[in-house]
Amino acid sequence: MTLSSLTAISPVDGRYADKCAALRPIFSEYGLIRQRIKVEALWLKALAQESGIPELKGLSPESIALLDRIAATVTEADAAE
Repeated sequence: MTLSSLTAISPVDGRYADKCAALRPIFSEYGLIRQRIKVEALWLKALAQESGIPELKGLSPESIALLDRIAATVTEADAAE
């Protein structure tokens, strides 16, 4: 993972980069964005199963698969966008 404003954890990345490199995918801004997308995809899937929300009824298996694929494949470029 390349060091950028999205993948940096804090100013310690400069001096202690080799010691905190494994933490970047989890605690960086990129890690936060990636986890938010996963949670929101799961939340939308849960809402779609709720009978009291007629607007989301009929969410197709293809749509559910697309949500899963989006949540699983968030890249640094996606996060920057």
